[in-house]
Amino acid sequence: MTFQTIRTGSLGELLRLRMLLELLQPLDNQGRREWKLPVGALSRGLGRAYALAFAERGASVVVNDLGGDFKGLGKGSFAAADKVVEEIRSKGGKAVANYDSVEAGEKIVRTALEAFGRIDVVVNNAGILRDSSFGRISDEDWDIIHRVHLRGSFQVTRAAWNHMKKQKFGRIVMTSSASGIYGNFGQASYSAAKLGLLGFSNTLAIEGKTSNIHCNTIAPTAGSRMTQTVMAEDLLKALKPDYVAPLVLWLCHESCEENGSLFEVGGGWIGKLRWERTLGAIVRQKNQPVTPEAVKANWKKICDFDNATKPQSIQESVASLIGVVNTIDSDGGVSTNHTSHAASTATSEFAGAIGHKFPPFSSAYTELETIMYALGVGASVKEPKDMKFIYEGSTDFSCLPTFGVIIAQKFVIGGGLSEIPGFSVNLAKVLHGEQYLELYKPLPRAGNLRCEAVVADVLDKGSGSVILVDVYSYFEEELICYNQFSLFLVGSGGTGGKRTSDKVKATVAVPNRPPDAVLTDTTSLNQAALYRLSGDWNPLHIDPNFAGFAGFDKPILHGLCTFGFSARHVLQKFADNDVSRFKAIKVRFAKPVYPGQTLQTEMWKEGNRIHFQTKIQETGDIVISNAYVDLMPTSDTSAQTPSEGGELQSTLVFEEIGRRLKDIGHEVAKKVNAVFEWHITKGGNIAAKWTIDLKSGFGKVYQGPAKGPADATFTLSDEDFMDVVLGKLDPQKAFFSGRLKARGNIMLSQKLQMILKDYAKL
Repeated sequence: MTFQTIRTGSLGELLRLRMLLELLQPLDNQGRREWKLPVGALSRGLGRAYALAFAERGASVVVNDLGGDFKGLGKGSFAAADKVVEEIRSKGGKAVANYDSVEAGEKIVRTALEAFGRIDVVVNNAGILRDSSFGRISDEDWDIIHRVHLRGSFQVTRAAWNHMKKQKFGRIVMTSSASGIYGNFGQASYSAAKLGLLGFSNTLAIEGKTSNIHCNTIAPTAGSRMTQTVMAEDLLKALKPDYVAPLVLWLCHESCEENGSLFEVGGGWIGKLRWERTLGAIVRQKNQPVTPEAVKANWKKICDFDNATKPQSIQESVASLIGVVNTIDSDGGVSTNHTSHAASTATSEFAGAIGHKFPPFSSAYTELETIMYALGVGASVKEPKDMKFIYEGSTDFSCLPTFGVIIAQKFVIGGGLSEIPGFSVNLAKVLHGEQYLELYKPLPRAGNLRCEAVVADVLDKGSGSVILVDVYSYFEEELICYNQFSLFLVGSGGTGGKRTSDKVKATVAVPNRPPDAVLTDTTSLNQAALYRLSGDWNPLHIDPNFAGFAGFDKPILHGLCTFGFSARHVLQKFADNDVSRFKAIKVRFAKPVYPGQTLQTEMWKEGNRIHFQTKIQETGDIVISNAYVDLMPTSDTSAQTPSEGGELQSTLVFEEIGRRLKDIGHEVAKKVNAVFEWHITKGGNIAAKWTIDLKSGFGKVYQGPAKGPADATFTLSDEDFMDVVLGKLDPQKAFFSGRLKARGNIMLSQKLQMILKDYAKL
């Protein structure tokens, strides 16, 4: 089944699309016109759901179905395909019928090109079942399954491939199965073909990446002809194909960056799968044979998934094996009774370090700390858009996303590095090599997070060692952010250990073209002194004697300070300072920066990834290289009112004020002559906005921001709003304690309070 589309700018205008489903050539062994292999008919089940969903989004759909049952048997009939075409057309959509075979990929794609001029999306959904226990599978049944599922997907995809490469765009979806992932009794042939599709998809994802062709795999569970005989009727209803279609639509959208992934989907649930591998064990020594006894002796470690790795490419997989070979060749190998994480360690010196867990710690902070951090990384009153980061009274006061590194760094600041087995750490010899930060939701403006840190790996770089430390930060049980610190210990290398790791969050080279945007900021001579107030007390950044001992002419700026400057530039230029769009950042620290130098951030936009590098403007030296920021896609919903306020107590109050204004509004408007906007928060986020317009006419109350300029804007929580209304909380005290935020002509609030007290009597 293929989807042919012409790209547009948003999901609401999703890609003009061609959908084709193929059947094999008809067989007429007994002189009868009988179609032997109808393949996953588009006009029913998942195919029909996809067709209707895409058509509803503006797609042009080509439907193919020759009829038949889930085994591929039945009389040929074009009525099913025609019925779906008519259904789409009756709703104003575009659709035509097509009846080519799955093995006639060129014909199918040619039809798409003739009808719509291009082909952008291929979704391979064709499938049949011929279940039988392994000992009873016939050659015919085995071949048929593979011709339909695997060869059919190959033929159609190959026919579309070059067209996608020429136009520099393509989206491909393969349909696998839980049977292919986990195996299932009686489905040996089906399982083999379905997992084959996953390998096929993963390779296409690699080969197509440079041409903006993405390929992903889904393993759907849905009610269809292939499941109707084994599922109860109520379960079939719960697993409607309609619940699978949204995932397919998203994976086919031009703004979706997902590539080479596998998803299980069904019943309104979607989950992503990945491979996991144990650390394993080295079972041979240099110039010695491997014996079954050595394998047996290490079997527990070979099968131990504690601290497992998650390789995501063949390069990562092979790199680990090369590291093992280097270990054996350079160090003579590890004895078969070695108790370390041998597959990831270079020498016994590092054995106890990998997997070392630091004591859990908490990071509590208030608005003061977030403001101090923002000032430390260059936020300024000179830039009006920065006020949201440095003034707690701003209605959209936010915590800079890169504050997430401050939350996680206590394991270093608190001297935790000295507790790592096998290392003697001198702070003067510790350099920050790379940093990765990923946020799963915006950081709250104040909070207390629980952090867990673990040594993920140790690398030998010759002149020093690199320690990778992963830090996970939680609010209660929810993971808020993840950091990976790459710390370089000068002078501790040269032990013959491995140089690469599959656990490193990789950097990415910037594009080979002029940058799309450049921003500059001159750091203050006091920049390091200011930034260190956020918690990094390393004297390397303030004490000239200590800096000289470390080999620097004078104290250097913190790498994470430059990191914050650069991330702020990206956020300002490409996300309009919207912290909810920030997803992740990865940087490599290339050279030191001295306070007073000018930072120049050069940025390249490629989809939702912003590549960047940071230079010292005065010297041209690159200080941050191979870096990127991943942004969340923009959403139309961000412009809407955040909440309908249905669960807020304040909603009842505003509605009551609106009712009472109908009787006294004219008199109130004459006395007040102002528009008030209220931002009601819940859990630290704005949950509703209300406007009380007492400027003209009889006044009115409505939900949403003011339709014109507001004279005063107030922000407070739903609970505090109710306490103010009920007289339990004095507004002045709430204001000076920071619980009530106000901007604009706040003196008008006295008029509002008088009016509400005299007239509303709330």
